[in-house]
Amino acid sequence: MRRRPTSYLLSHGGHAVEVTYKDVKNLRLRVLAPDGRLAISVPRHVDERSVKAFIEANSAWIARSQQRVRMASPVKEPLVDGGRARLWGQWRELRVTDGPRASARLDGQVISLTGPDDDGLARALDALYRRELRDRLPDLATDWQARMGKEASEVKLRRMTSRWGTCNTRSRAITLNVALAEHDPSALEYVLVHELAHLWERGHGPRFTAVMDRHLPDWRRRRAALRGQP
Repeated sequence: MRRRPTSYLLSHGGHAVEVTYKDVKNLRLRVLAPDGRLAISVPRHVDERSVKAFIEANSAWIARSQQRVRMASPVKEPLVDGGRARLWGQWRELRVTDGPRASARLDGQVISLTGPDDDGLARALDALYRRELRDRLPDLATDWQARMGKEASEVKLRRMTSRWGTCNTRSRAITLNVALAEHDPSALEYVLVHELAHLWERGHGPRFTAVMDRHLPDWRRRRAALRGQP
């Protein structure tokens, strides 16, 4: 009989999982920073079929945890001349120059950044993302509020580390993550619709799902793309 390896890489359910057999009593699944990789410690008597079933049973937890890890520990490209940064789902070439004030502009497919140091360049890029979002959001919000029959009191932008958006159902204020400007515009639309749906239903139960299905039938695909899932 072929001896089972102590550790190996398992591909299952769209995940690459580092499986390690140890002297432990229970299966232990971890989501690793910074990219959300999966690692699982497995008792020596447990077979692979049980490992796969365990992964499937914890799919919702995996998705939530991967999103938190990736947002808390994003893999950032260095902001250097000739480097790159993402805008609306596409990598753009960077043109970086030293200067006393932080500023950024979009020149065709090139992002030009000026700043005194790395922090200044990061602030400049963040400001560019905010401008891009403010250019798109008014028309998008007006359209979707009319479609859904609910109106937010305001739509704000904030850099967040664990959520793409929030909705205060009491004040009807919606907050969106500035990092959405890095992703395809379909992600911004999905998060906006998601938060507007909370004005109909506070939780994420069947009634919330029904609202999302009615207004944005492909929302699950958009959510998976935003979470970095295939």
